[in-house]
Formats: sequence, C-alpha cells, structure tokens
Amino acid sequence: MGNMTNASGLASRTFRSKPDFDECMARVYAWYEQKFIDRPPVRFHHHNIEYERTSQGKARWARYEDRWLDVDHQMDLWEQTLAQTKFLGETFPVFWPNLSAVVYNLFLGQQAVFDDATAWTHPCIDNLDDLPALKVQRDNVYFKAVGALTESALERAEDRFMVGFSDLYAGMDCAMGLRGTQQLCVDLYENPTGVHALIGRAFAEYADVYNSYDRTLKQHGQLSVTWINLPVFERFNVLACDFAVYVSRDHFDEFCMPVLGREAALFTHNVFHVDGPGVAKNIDSILTLENMPAIQWAQGYGKDKPIRQWIPLIRKIQEAGKSVVVDLELSELDDFMRHVDPAGIMLWIPAAPEDQPEALRKVQAW
Repeated sequence: MGNMTNASGLASRTFRSKPDFDECMARVYAWYEQKFIDRPPVRFHHHNIEYERTSQGKARWARYEDRWLDVDHQMDLWEQTLAQTKFLGETFPVFWPNLSAVVYNLFLGQQAVFDDATAWTHPCIDNLDDLPALKVQRDNVYFKAVGALTESALERAEDRFMVGFSDLYAGMDCAMGLRGTQQLCVDLYENPTGVHALIGRAFAEYADVYNSYDRTLKQHGQLSVTWINLPVFERFNVLACDFAVYVSRDHFDEFCMPVLGREAALFTHNVFHVDGPGVAKNIDSILTLENMPAIQWAQGYGKDKPIRQWIPLIRKIQEAGKSVVVDLELSELDDFMRHVDPAGIMLWIPAAPEDQPEALRKVQAW
C-alpha cells in the first residue's frame, strides 16, 4: 500500500480509488497551517448525513442492534459505497468502524438502545459519592464488535481504502451519558467534586483505548483517521463537548476545559467539533486550547441556515489563527467565497457527482 511517513516527508501512496492521494494530503497539511497550495481542500459531503439515511431498517434482523453488530453487512455496505463513489477533491475512501457516538459509554458497560441511524443511552450512575470503577470492558459485545469491524476492514483494505477508528468521546460527554444531562447540570452546583471525579474516571482509560487502535492500524500501514475523514500520518483526533450547550462559560471553563486540554495533548493533530450555536457560545474558551489548530463548524438545521449568518464566527476563528471546516450548500458557494478569505478554509459541499468538477474549478479560482 505504499510507504508510511510523517508530515515532513509525505511519501507517495497509492490507492486505486484515490490516485491523487498525495496532492490531496499536501492540501490537508497546508490547511492545518492556515495556508493553501493551489486551492482550499474540498470534501463532497455534509455533516450528519449518516443520520438522514434511515432506509436500511431491521430487515432480516430481530433488533436494530443486531444489524449494527453484523460485521459482514457493515462491510458489504461499505464495499457498495466504495464501488459507487468517485472520490474527488479531499474526499477520502475511509471505512469507519461505527457503533454511534456513544460507543465509549458502551465500552464502559452502559446499555444502549439502537435505532436505524444512531444509538442512545439511559443514565446509570445514581450516586456521585459512590462511583463504580468505570473500567473499559474489553470482553463486552460492543468492544469486540468494533475490533471485528476493524479486523475485517483491514483484511479487505489492501490498496483500495483506508481504515479508521471509531468515535471515542470520553470525558464530559461520556459523563453526561452516564449521569444524565439534567442531573449532571444540577450536580455542577450541588456536587462539583463528584462531577470532577466522574469526569476523571470516564476519561481514565481513554489514551489506552486510542493507543490500542492506533497500534493496530499503524501495524497495517494505515493513517490516523476517524469520522471526519481527515487522515494524518501521525496521531489525529476530533474533540467535542456537546454538553457545552447546557452550561455557562464559567462552568464550561471549570468542568469541560481541563479534560479537553488533557485529551488534546495526546495527539499531533486535533479538530474541535463545534456542534451548532449552543456550543459556539463557548468559542472564546475553545480557541484558547493548546494543540488545537482547527475547528469544525457544524451549523445545524432550520434557523441555523444559511451559512452567511455565521461568516462573522468563521472570520473570528480565522483571526485566532485556526483553520475551519465549513459545510455549506452548493448554491451558497459563490456568495461564501466573495465574503471569506480562503486561507485556512476547508469546505464540505453535498454536491452531486456531476456537479463536483465545476465546484472544484470555482474553488480553484477563489
């Protein structure tokens, strides 16, 4: 599959489905430095599209969960996508072993309810003054399923696609799932010491879990990449804190920022997933995180569109010296390019295959 290297080398790689891999990776690395070579990177995708694809149903499975855990089914779906997709721009062929955004909670033994598009948990921590050990259960069905998905993908990958690692949200969002959103908000006032203890236990094995996946993938010549589809040769992560929607900046700084800082320090490349205006109210704190070169702005739906209303926020992020992932509609592209500096911008555009070459030509001329 070619030679592994680091950012300083960017040695040649060959993927049958991505012959321009090297030049695309050069654009990605330039983007991290708020630069661009010939154009900003473009991924033909939009955020949360996976939650809109709800046509698989249960079919031959008794439960939705059984479908999620069916390794052959998940791999066959990916093979269909691979065969039907032309990966233009900085759209990379990456298989992502996905059991939803709550998978780290599942690793800790929390129960989940799956539906067609995602999964959710019910609170399971009743008393912050009597916390369970919260150990990653490497023999549970979910941990084994992610391992089986990864192993199967690595066996099939060859020079056709990359294999990523699963969502791994420990820390504050994991604590929110364990305790429950409403109760955790009350705890911030009534038992802050217990909240800090819960966050610490939720995060305790995070590095070990990531390292185990990273070792396996690197032993097979893989890069580091997850759902956001931004591969790097070193160590990559997407940080997030959806709990930020519910708290003041003071509480965000006290309870969320410390564990986010610990997490960011583990990686060479980080992107912070700012999931809508509720998280963005804490952008001033997020922008102070060390080792955080990039922000993904996920604007949401309904009144959170169109993208033009968020141009001041995007400029603010740029002025702080950070790169930005922006998802927008193809119809918004011309107007967006007229009002935003291209330096440090990566675009996610849900364009049809026949429209993608023209979109790349427009961005090339930006």
